[in-house]
Amino acid sequence: MPIVIMAALWFNGLFVQHLGHLPTINFPNLLASIPTAIAAVISKNLLVIVAVGIVSLALIRILI
Repeated sequence: MPIVIMAALWFNGLFVQHLGHLPTINFPNLLASIPTAIAAVISKNLLVIVAVGIVSLALIRILI
């Protein structure tokens, strides 16, 4: 999958749109992106990246 498509999907989930106002940051997704990006740099394996992203977002949602 091209990096441009992945970046567009990531940015779409990172911001929340509000009509008539500037978008705000979705902090749970931002926090889940940090370990996911680290896993992407280390492993370069899509399965590992997706698994780390899902687990990290699940843990953040449980803790918040």
